[in-house]
Amino acid sequence: MIRSQRFCNYLVSYILVVVTLLTLVSGVVYETFFHTLRKEVETSTLTALSQVRDAVDQRMGELMQTAQQIADNSMLTPFMVSDGGYGSLKAVEELGKYRSANRFIHDIVLYYNHPAVPQLYAASGTYDPDLFFDRIYHYRNWDHSQFLKALSEMGGPVFRPLEPVEVNRVHTQQFMTCLYPIPLKSAKPYGAVMFLIDEATIAGMVRSALGQYQGFMYILNEKNDPVFRMYNGETRRNAERVQAAMGQRESAVSTLSMDGQEYSVLKLTSEYNGWSYLIAMPSEQWLGKVEETRNLFNLTVAAVFLAGLGMAVGFSIRHYRPLQKLAGSLASAASAGRNAKRKDELDIIAHAVGEMTREKEGLLHQLRSQANALKEQSLLALISGRAIGSEELESMMKLADLRMPHSHYAVMLFLVDDYARFRQINSPSMQEILKYSLIKVVEEMSHEIGCGYGVELTEKQGIAFVFNLRDEAGTAASLKELAWKAKEFFRQYFRHSVTVGLGRICRNPADISQSFLQASQAARYRFIKGCDQVICYDELEAVRRTENAYPVDLQLRFAKAIKQGNCREAEYAVSRAFRHVTDNNLPLETAECVCFDIVNTMLKTLMELEIGMDEELEGIVAGLFVPRFETIGDLERFVIGFCGKVCRHIEGRKESRNTALLQRMLKYLEEHYPDHSINLESIAGQFGLSPSYATRFFNDQTGYPLMRYLDSIRMDRAKELLRNTDLQLGDILARVGYVDCTNFIRKFKKAEGITPIQYRTLVRG
Repeated sequence: MIRSQRFCNYLVSYILVVVTLLTLVSGVVYETFFHTLRKEVETSTLTALSQVRDAVDQRMGELMQTAQQIADNSMLTPFMVSDGGYGSLKAVEELGKYRSANRFIHDIVLYYNHPAVPQLYAASGTYDPDLFFDRIYHYRNWDHSQFLKALSEMGGPVFRPLEPVEVNRVHTQQFMTCLYPIPLKSAKPYGAVMFLIDEATIAGMVRSALGQYQGFMYILNEKNDPVFRMYNGETRRNAERVQAAMGQRESAVSTLSMDGQEYSVLKLTSEYNGWSYLIAMPSEQWLGKVEETRNLFNLTVAAVFLAGLGMAVGFSIRHYRPLQKLAGSLASAASAGRNAKRKDELDIIAHAVGEMTREKEGLLHQLRSQANALKEQSLLALISGRAIGSEELESMMKLADLRMPHSHYAVMLFLVDDYARFRQINSPSMQEILKYSLIKVVEEMSHEIGCGYGVELTEKQGIAFVFNLRDEAGTAASLKELAWKAKEFFRQYFRHSVTVGLGRICRNPADISQSFLQASQAARYRFIKGCDQVICYDELEAVRRTENAYPVDLQLRFAKAIKQGNCREAEYAVSRAFRHVTDNNLPLETAECVCFDIVNTMLKTLMELEIGMDEELEGIVAGLFVPRFETIGDLERFVIGFCGKVCRHIEGRKESRNTALLQRMLKYLEEHYPDHSINLESIAGQFGLSPSYATRFFNDQTGYPLMRYLDSIRMDRAKELLRNTDLQLGDILARVGYVDCTNFIRKFKKAEGITPIQYRTLVRG
């Protein structure tokens, strides 16, 4: 295989496909996936930062609520604590409750700007102001005087960032101090509440944002002054430099370079108080997971490439081996002895195919001995129109030994009548003998008018003859006479009748297929004219030009008779409908539509009456579709027999067999439908019945509700007057028993799909 150029071509082609597809797919995935992954890392960090922001905002809101509650507490007014006794103890107790309710608060201090209350009240006790700021909570950069100054200038809450505070002169802690005036929104507050927030409390909330990564976390107030900051694995100096560089940034995600180190900066702003929350982390650790995934992706691509390479080798071997075997078998043949030296297997195969083509030319001579089979195929090609080119037609005629020297052509189609019986009484071999005999007889008879050739159609029911007529004998009369002779011969000697269809005579061999279609159409007219006939296509032209009314009234009469279970009336309507087809010489298409409508009307009536069919009825219904009735008489006898069974079934279902009462009611409706005043009560009273029993009896006997039957009579008479008279719509309504013109138009349009005036215009147009 390695020495084969064809195998190498296969292998290189498959490898190129693998490399191309892998490059395209990996390139698209690389750009899309890693961009998305980076965005996901940024989004997750922003989500953690937003959680910190929301938590701090919530705590700030709770501080404001606590300040408002202290201002509203009646136990913490200057009057209650000014006595220095029980009121002071109660104030310390109340502040202790507020501190216990909020673990975010380290201590609460209450100050009143009132001469009668010189002391500070805290959750931890009562203190002198100087003592409080000197020993209890000693700020390095803030004392009692600065506290009073801040209170005098305070127009709202004041927040001091985290700063070192010496507690009880023992240890130092980082506190954030929050001052709220009392009351909160007063122009002249009478005091203030001071909350001390321990750094550890804030750090616990924000530590989740940085997690285990190195970097910085900042909370800046609305003036970009730091309220809180935290850093992992970084120096304080770097923290101050990064804070100064990123404080003015507006975008949520950005980068910052400092001393050759790149930081990824994320920023969120609180809508509650305008504070900014920032995270700065080294980009290399930020994208550490991305780099790990990138390495895994590269390894995966390499593994896929190796797998694809293996598949390419496997497919190359699999596809080359059949070619190798074929080339080897051809090269080992005696006729291809020198092909063994060829390098390319396709050259070997091409040479062998050329040898076989030359052998094929020799076999054509042998095929000419199969004259009968070739003759049948040639005739089928002629009548189907597959060979219409002059050169192709001449070659085909020559090979099939079909001599057609004359200038006129025609097609004749023989259909065996009662084909089911023909197959039943004759074995398959006898059927072939009879058809072969008919072909030979007609071909022999055709010498009187020229020459003819017969072929059995693939449907095995008909035999087509192609005639080549002499000029003096090329008339339809001579063809018809030949058809009658052949038909009578077949009936006399073989005890079977045939129906013959004749196509038109044509001058161009390419029109033979059209003549065959005409002969088929003429033979199909056996459905109307009956069996054992000779039918010319030209006779059908006069039929197509006739205009005969479609027997709609007979179909309606037929449906009513079935619903009433009136077998005699149903048989009469069926016979009249089929006789209408034969007596008026309707076109074949119209006749088939009429027959279809009769069958369809019968089936729809069964469905409308919800008649469940037993096995016998189901077998009869199936018989409507399984066989193809050869003549309209066969279909008529079948339908009449079916109607008898259905009518007897319906008659047996009827609750009452009072046919005399039904006939009286029908006669009364036919005579009094123009009377617009009759209704269900008046009709029932006319026959001494209750309205409910009258309509139930009528529906049971006819399949129609009583008033709907009356409405159908009126609607039929209205359509008749619209078709045959020029009466105004109002006069027509008066004659058929309608009063409300709008109601009549609505019913008419619902039944016919158009308005009465449109109906008159349509039927007359």
